[in-house]
Amino acid sequence: MRIDISGGKRWNNWAKRQLAKVVLYFLYGGIYELYKRDGRVRKEILGWPDGMTYCLSCGPQGPRLFFRKTGKQLQRLNPRVQRYYDTCITFKSLEDAILVLTGRMGIAGAYAAHAFTLHGDIGTAMELTRCVDVVESYLFPRVMTKRILRQVARKEFSALRLYLWILVGMVRGAYTESREEKKPFRIKSMHRKFEEEQQ
Repeated sequence: MRIDISGGKRWNNWAKRQLAKVVLYFLYGGIYELYKRDGRVRKEILGWPDGMTYCLSCGPQGPRLFFRKTGKQLQRLNPRVQRYYDTCITFKSLEDAILVLTGRMGIAGAYAAHAFTLHGDIGTAMELTRCVDVVESYLFPRVMTKRILRQVARKEFSALRLYLWILVGMVRGAYTESREEKKPFRIKSMHRKFEEEQQ
């Protein structure tokens, strides 16, 4: 049975995917820049093991964000190449993802509404969501963050400065996706354990 999707609906879905891509890009840019400048995000990420790889997926047909910690740096990965991760938050639909990404629903609200599934350890997912909460407190106006966050993080500098740092990062290519598939922490640690057993 063939389902015909109208041109209007196709356009609407395309626009939502593009919006989700843009917000994921700025979300990653926010995490990247705050890791260097905000003590709370830095402390969170410094606790991640080398190779720790996260994925945020906007539904089955939506865009995905992969990034990992490499040494003391963050690296964005190409979702067309990268298959593996340690922890992935997958929204059940693109519409659910848009609600969260545009500040109309918080992660806690999405969890209560069963709007996403979690693959991986809940502890590492909480570490990521704490970082996202801090980033959202900068990127979204306070009237929105008060509604979607249980506790609005205090800003250590203005949101305008963060946006400027993200724009500078875009220009210098700081968020360019790696063209290689990277082994996440879980697979790296399994290989290391296997090699140790063979010695």
